[in-house]
Amino acid sequence: MVVLLVGLCVVPAIPDWPETQPEFIFARLAVSNRDWEHHWPRYVLEDRPPWKHDYPESDELIESLLHELTSVRVAKDSYKIVRLDKEEIFEYPFLYLSEPGFLQLTDKEVANLGEYIRRGGFIMADDFRTAEFLDGPEELDVLRDYLAQAVPERKLERLDLSHPIFHSFYDIKTLDMSAPYGEWKPQFWGMSDEHGRLQLIAYYNNDIGDYWKYLDEGQAPLKDSTASIRIGVNAIVYAMTH
Repeated sequence: MVVLLVGLCVVPAIPDWPETQPEFIFARLAVSNRDWEHHWPRYVLEDRPPWKHDYPESDELIESLLHELTSVRVAKDSYKIVRLDKEEIFEYPFLYLSEPGFLQLTDKEVANLGEYIRRGGFIMADDFRTAEFLDGPEELDVLRDYLAQAVPERKLERLDLSHPIFHSFYDIKTLDMSAPYGEWKPQFWGMSDEHGRLQLIAYYNNDIGDYWKYLDEGQAPLKDSTASIRIGVNAIVYAMTH
């Protein structure tokens, strides 16, 4: 009889993503890239240029964890690709930029980048590294040079653990983590407005999108994978509250 009553109490499953009007969209930037196929042949990454690395897996994962870990309202499809040379970027207060070391921006893209930053938007730049890794340019300098063109009045500066972005949701205890490639230590860089509000965070010698992508597949150390989730969630919460 007890078993029967338990069975009668079972109700249909309720979808875990009921939100129809999300308050946050993870917008990934589509940008012009320099030649990349000798590093990642198309047969390895299909037709996936640097700006599209880890898409859509990492975008889906961070959205789902943002949904589970915070009170931010997101929907199952709360991520999309937006083009830097289009006006649509101004509709999104948060943009994700993959592989900024491979930027080869047009004049329109540089102009839009500057306008987006001056309007108060926030950019997360991820997945780029020292020249030693791919035997190419120093990729931090590539990002710095384009930012200098777009917003010459701003500076890219090294961040440390004292910055509020590392305490906006999770209280990050250390920035000492391992990159998913190479032996170089990750660095955190940022660019702020005239009032000290951070508008860009750059994960140099790191790839937290890789960690997001592989967390569910068990292909990266749990310590660094969970650190990447906390760092990513903090950046999103900071961008939405500052």
